[in-house]
Amino acid sequence: MSQPIQSVLNAFSVLEAVAGNQPVGLSETARLTGLAKTTVLRCLLTLQEVGWLLPSSDGRSEWSLTNKSLLMGMRSAPAGDLATLVQGELNTIRETVGETVHLLVRDADAQVVVSRADGVNAIRTYLALGTRVPFHSTASGRAMLAAMPADQRARILDAEAGQSDFDREEVERHVTAAITRGYAINYGEWRDEVGGVGIVVFGGTGELRAAISVSLPAARLEEIGAESVADILLASQRRLSQILR
Repeated sequence: MSQPIQSVLNAFSVLEAVAGNQPVGLSETARLTGLAKTTVLRCLLTLQEVGWLLPSSDGRSEWSLTNKSLLMGMRSAPAGDLATLVQGELNTIRETVGETVHLLVRDADAQVVVSRADGVNAIRTYLALGTRVPFHSTASGRAMLAAMPADQRARILDAEAGQSDFDREEVERHVTAAITRGYAINYGEWRDEVGGVGIVVFGGTGELRAAISVSLPAARLEEIGAESVADILLASQRRLSQILR
């Protein structure tokens, strides 16, 4: 029987250690895996090169998973590719409101855009696929926060607390409102003059799978009213609950 390739085993050991303890530094990863720091560093840099790991941007040299593992997991899930399943709903929402619609999934302590239906108006907003966005200042993020257990929500807000536009009291107000009404609103707190309305997508057992947001100029959102956009999104949420059972 052929022997396993040790370098591959080491890389998977490091990947699993990071996945279970992220964000995690070099020394801790070495302790968790029992590998030498030099070996761990080579594995971390290799996994970064192929898009599986991402170092922190705050200078602490801690490592986390990118969205690559999450997206591959979605594609291999029994229900199939979530983005493919939901795309029809994104198109339906776009055809109704005329604005850009995004599908976002959680990736550690951020969200990532995985699908989009572009708006049809002359002035429209959008995010490129793969864009990572915060939770506290976006409609999709606030909707996700509202659907999370309190301890998960607190951990994410703790991680975002250092951002310049972070106001925890304001965020908590938005999240409380989203819990009450079932959708979240953003009137330009993340991107100037860009608003949004967001709802969450649940899986068949009630687990949080993703968020859908309608993105549009904040002035137009004020004009048409967030409630009218939310009615369309909530109807879509009910349809998706049947599709994803």
